[in-house]
Order: sequence, then C-alpha cells, then structure tokens
Amino acid sequence: METMDFEVDREKCTGCGLCVKVCPGGILSLDGEKAVWMAAFSEFGWNGCWKCEHCLAVCPAGAISIFGHRPADSLPPIPPDTAALVLDALIANRHSCRRYQDRNVDAGVIRDILARLANAPNGGNKQQVEFTLIDDKGQMERFRRLAYREMERLAEQGIYPKGFDRASYEDMKRWEETARPDMLFCGAPHLLIPHAPLGRGEPVQDVLVAGTYFELLCASRGLGAVMMTYPLGVLDLMPAIKALLEIPEDHYIGMLIGFGYPEISYARGVQKTMDAHRVHRPEF
Repeated sequence: METMDFEVDREKCTGCGLCVKVCPGGILSLDGEKAVWMAAFSEFGWNGCWKCEHCLAVCPAGAISIFGHRPADSLPPIPPDTAALVLDALIANRHSCRRYQDRNVDAGVIRDILARLANAPNGGNKQQVEFTLIDDKGQMERFRRLAYREMERLAEQGIYPKGFDRASYEDMKRWEETARPDMLFCGAPHLLIPHAPLGRGEPVQDVLVAGTYFELLCASRGLGAVMMTYPLGVLDLMPAIKALLEIPEDHYIGMLIGFGYPEISYARGVQKTMDAHRVHRPEF
C-alpha cells in the first residue's frame, strides 16, 4: 500500500475533532484521550483514505501531516474581501485568446500550472484526469500542418465535422483574415488536452473542471487560452493523425485548450450580465 506518512503532533493536537468531521472516508476518530487516530483500511478510495488532505488543511493547530506534506508548507487561505476582488477580476478579464505571440511559454510556468491542477475538484478525489501536452511551438506547428492539410483535403470532398457544412466551414476560413490566423488551433503555440478513462468515476465532469481551472490558472499568469471543440470534430475524421496524440480510445476528451503568450492585450474586463430568465428557483 502507498505510504501514508500520517502523523499527529500530540503536543499540538487539542482533540477538537474537526478532522474527524471532514474526513470523507470516515477513517479518523478520537480516542478517550482526545487524540486522533486513523483506522486501518485496505485501499485508497471509497472505503479508505481519499487522499484529499482535508485533515491537514482543517486542523487549527497544524498538528496533522500526511503524505510527507507539512502544515507549514501549505498556502494560507485568502480573506474573502481580497479573494472575491481577485477572482471577480480574473473571470471578467479572461478572454478566448485567438492570436498568440510566436514563442514558447517558459517551461517552469507550465510545470507550475500543471502541478496546481492536482488541486482541481474531481469526483471522489480519484485524480484520474490525464493531460496530453504539446509545450514546444515547433512540435505544435508540425502537428497543426498535418491536421490542417488533411482538414482541407476532406473539405474538398465535402466532408466536414459533425454540425458543420460548407457554409460554416467557409465562414471560419474568412475569419482567418481577421480574428484568428488559424481556423483549426487559433495559432496557439501550445496545446493541452485533459482526458480521463470512461467507465469509472466522473470522467466528463472531471475533464471539464480541469480544463476550466487550467484556463483560470493561465489567466492568473498573464497567458492567453482558448477552449476548442471544433478541432475535436476535425480530428475524429482523421484517426491516423489523432492517434499521434497517443490518447487511449476509451478516454473522454471534452476540449482541446490552446495557450500561450497573447499577441493582443485587453484594456479592461467585460461587463456581461445574467439575464433573469436564466435563473430558476423551484419551490417545494
């Protein structure tokens, strides 16, 4: 079994029981001396430790360590009045980026963002989302050319992705002259594809949440990103080229995310509003 390294500093532990109350697996308990103990379990998951680290995070005294992670190394919570302003600004100022600078994103920035994605919510904390990454603009350009040529060849035969026809295809072609230099991948120098195995857990929700968190992480670091579904339909028409991505056939793919340093900087956030008819309040 994977090493838990579950430790409780008995001098710090006050026996408050908060860790017991937040443990989703129900394997923590207080003994008669108000000390925390973990019950034995056979495997991680539903009937054991969920590896969520809620026990480490909730302890007011910082008495619990797990998986070699110490309370002193955790990021502190941000006060709501500060956090709300930052998140509101991030959401209002994020845009689907369709024009990028022709350069690689710093490798350290990409590594850090991917590491942060381990904290994205996922069903049962199964951590089953995998990520296919193209982090070199040269590799991305070679893949784009392969897919683009095949897309054009199929279009000449009247073969388009599901939901598209000749008129919509030509519309996207015209947009290459203005909003996007590349109708397939928006000219993005990098590509991230979150995917998860079907048949267990919550692959659809997990993939979509991971993609959403990735986009916000990009926005917080001054990177542009765009969630794309059109390329999914295109790649489905060319299995040999799609196979180059080495994504298992039984994995769910919800979107492809292009990202990189944006070519255009925006001066301010948008001011979209929520229409009243979109909010439903059932009564019981």
